[in-house]
Amino acid sequence: MGKKIWIKANGNGIIATGHIRRCMTIAQELKALGAEVEFVLSDEDSANLLQTLSDEEGMQYDARILHTVFSEPMQDIEVLEEMFAEEKPDFYLMDSYFLKEDYFEAVNEIIKKNGLATKTGFIDDLYKFDYPVDLVVNYDVEVPKDFYSAPHKLLGAEYAPLRKQFEGIDYSVIPIAKRAFLSAGGTDPYHIVGSLLKEVYENDGPCRKIPDFMLFTCDVIVGALFEEDYVKELKELAAKYPAITLHESTPDMAGLMKTCDFAVTAGGTTLYELCAVGVPTVVYSMADNQVEFVKAFDKCGAVKYAGDLREDERIVQRIVAWGIAAIDNQEFRKKMSDKARKLVDGGGANKIAHAILEII
Repeated sequence: MGKKIWIKANGNGIIATGHIRRCMTIAQELKALGAEVEFVLSDEDSANLLQTLSDEEGMQYDARILHTVFSEPMQDIEVLEEMFAEEKPDFYLMDSYFLKEDYFEAVNEIIKKNGLATKTGFIDDLYKFDYPVDLVVNYDVEVPKDFYSAPHKLLGAEYAPLRKQFEGIDYSVIPIAKRAFLSAGGTDPYHIVGSLLKEVYENDGPCRKIPDFMLFTCDVIVGALFEEDYVKELKELAAKYPAITLHESTPDMAGLMKTCDFAVTAGGTTLYELCAVGVPTVVYSMADNQVEFVKAFDKCGAVKYAGDLREDERIVQRIVAWGIAAIDNQEFRKKMSDKARKLVDGGGANKIAHAILEII
């Protein structure tokens, strides 16, 4: 019997797919190392999302549903205590922005009360407080020194939990860019992908002044939680302009990224993936937790930060203008590509999995 590891993570239209996605990547590495992994989910929405993402990757993960509210994690505690006492997990990895001090205290009390040897871990990027766990993972580019007192700390971009396909990519920066990668992550509440496509292919903007620009192609990632009407709108644009290709399920994301000459994305896991491949990237933020960490990427020259789309009405035009300027500027794109690949090596999930198994 392998070590028993439970992972608490949720995903839905409100909190998007990032938490479940990164935990799936860690789970895959743990399973490859012989561990028994099970997801602990709050509700059916998270279970459905886990199934959808698992189908995309051709993987299956065991999961149980607590039938609680994802934003009220203290509802978990009563059922968790019974589960811990009966099944005695070796490690409990938590990934949720809704966890407060009382949740960690309650979990630690369950472990102590039942005389368990269970170790705990938390994936953080909000710095709310010093989390009382055995292992902290924070893969921001810049992490405040001595913020965490956990006995085991995995800090820095090298620990970004990316899928195996993102390790060791051979990427070339060509003289003239011909293909762009567009993403908003699992959800696009502000419809920026559609706005960018309209600015490039429909509006009377700077793109009209570039001969043959309509032949420039865009690979567009349709997130798992895009609204149905929005997906329909994107499909209509793609039908009207053959240069637009939509991707609703992409098992080989690294392979697709490798074919693109630059990218536009929100801050999140996709940004780390693009850096691991080496795709020159313009990034924007659309959530509070994205702002500072994407600025850190910009500061070290790995990406170009366009701003926060919630506050900047000109962000679409700025992104397109930068994209146009980068088309024939190979040196500019090469510098970003080289710095990005030095920052993110693609092996973070494997490092996290090994660290968890060493602790237990």
